[in-house]
Amino acid sequence: MPITVRYLNDDTQECTIRPTPLISISSDLIKTANGDFIGVTYSITLTGTLLEDQGFPLARNTQGNSLFPYVDGTIPGGAVGPYDSFDSTIGHADYDRPKQQLVPWNSRLDSIFFKQKAVRALFAQDGQRVEISPVHNDEPAIVCYPRVMSIQFAEGSYINRSDYTIQLEADTLLDKDLEINIDGNPRRDLFPNSTLLVEEVFAASGSFISSFSEDWSIEAEEGAGETTGTYELIPRTYRISHSMSATGKPHYAPKGADVIKYEAWEQARSFVQQRLIQPDNDISNYPNVMSQLGSGTLNLIGAYRGFNHVRTEGINKTDGSYSVTENWILASGVAHETYSLSVTSETSNPFVGVSIEGTIVGLSEIAPSGLRYGAKGDSSGGLNAYDNALLKYKAVTNNGQFGLTSAAFKRADNAVAVQINSQPASVSLGTNEFTGEITYSLSFDNRPTNIISGVLSETISVNDTYPGDVFAMIPVIGRTTGPILQYIGGRTEYKRDVSIELTMDYTDIGYGSDRRSLMLHKPSLVEPTRTQMRKLIQELSPAKEPGIRKYFISPPSESWSPKEGRYSFNVSWTYELDK
Repeated sequence: MPITVRYLNDDTQECTIRPTPLISISSDLIKTANGDFIGVTYSITLTGTLLEDQGFPLARNTQGNSLFPYVDGTIPGGAVGPYDSFDSTIGHADYDRPKQQLVPWNSRLDSIFFKQKAVRALFAQDGQRVEISPVHNDEPAIVCYPRVMSIQFAEGSYINRSDYTIQLEADTLLDKDLEINIDGNPRRDLFPNSTLLVEEVFAASGSFISSFSEDWSIEAEEGAGETTGTYELIPRTYRISHSMSATGKPHYAPKGADVIKYEAWEQARSFVQQRLIQPDNDISNYPNVMSQLGSGTLNLIGAYRGFNHVRTEGINKTDGSYSVTENWILASGVAHETYSLSVTSETSNPFVGVSIEGTIVGLSEIAPSGLRYGAKGDSSGGLNAYDNALLKYKAVTNNGQFGLTSAAFKRADNAVAVQINSQPASVSLGTNEFTGEITYSLSFDNRPTNIISGVLSETISVNDTYPGDVFAMIPVIGRTTGPILQYIGGRTEYKRDVSIELTMDYTDIGYGSDRRSLMLHKPSLVEPTRTQMRKLIQELSPAKEPGIRKYFISPPSESWSPKEGRYSFNVSWTYELDK
């Protein structure tokens, strides 16, 4: 029963281990506390012995860096694998066993240590093809692409032998055709008519995980109410929270002539996302949150459905884990919303970013006999889908003005531990009046609130120059150490430079070609920008600093681009301290 390892997954480097180690395979069925199967792990243990003058890897003369000859005087040839220490041309039958090498007595320890080195190198990489073959032919009975968990060499004198144990771990066992029985795999329901599957299909199913958890909770949303179609007051709405998390396993599988590594976090993500509640064609039934709650938990009316759906993802590539947290407002409204939220933080950017991408789908109130379902039109028979979606969007975004009271800002602000700016850094809006859908993409960050009102962005720079020595630099012809530096007493002046750059809103830009449009919209001429800038410059000037005896202002300068709405102001002070 030979063991063959395809070194670096190169089909020209088939490395057979001789003497063949003992093999132990155990199955660890991974179950949740509820008894549900979520995966299986195969633990493969190789227990073998290295001999100083026989088997593979071959013994090498470390002093001459060459293989020891066989006892019949021939030189081993066709060696492959790490350090060219394995021979894949010799068969597996007893009559074709490897020949004995001629290893001097004083090189036996070197031989054992070199063979240990070769074994460690052979199993230094995860995902290499490992074959277990019967003696009667060269077709493998079991093929796997395991992860290497440990390599241990037993203690000993290492004169003529060294016992070892290699621990491997695999998620599937394949036959010679790279097909597997789906024993222990919980994804059988995806392939009800199949008993054998290509390994790549299993990898794509996202079933290779080590743990999984799912939690549901519901609580009353105090102080919030909804109205039904008949405007009957419902005293409460509810908040439903749903969280799922999984930890995946790195998995290796053949794909054509290559071996593909499936990242652990990708396996966990696929496993979790297959179990999320997703929209279906029946708008009134999405998301069907009520069916997920325990029977008899709350005596809620049938009109309740889940809206304001928010989904937050968490990925930990190092741990190979993936988690999703979902929240709904359970209500009986006329429109529902789904959106995803992501948080970014970079060392090159001082601000934390929060992005929200969402879709609002309105529900039509027009009777079945009405002429329209979506689009804008006669609403005498009730508000249509687009009207309801627009009402929801206005409610979420404070009529498109955002601010501290808008739901969109609160969602983004609740996702991070810092206080973010209530005005989004970017807004993208899309509408489909025929299907009653509104899509939006918002980007928030925790940049400071603008000091100057009505501007899109502002940049304030303050540069302080402190006194230095006053000295003379006297050139001297032929002096190799350079000019003579002579301190002449005194210090240079204190100086402060302030630069203010503004990008104005389109309402502050002139669209004509006359003087009023081009020049009189300059921020230094219009209120309240003029007064706000004056106060800002006063706060930044040295006049506010303690211990200033006197100061002088250098000629200020300003720049205005009337068509782009870009404005800059620069001013400098030179000042003197009283001490």
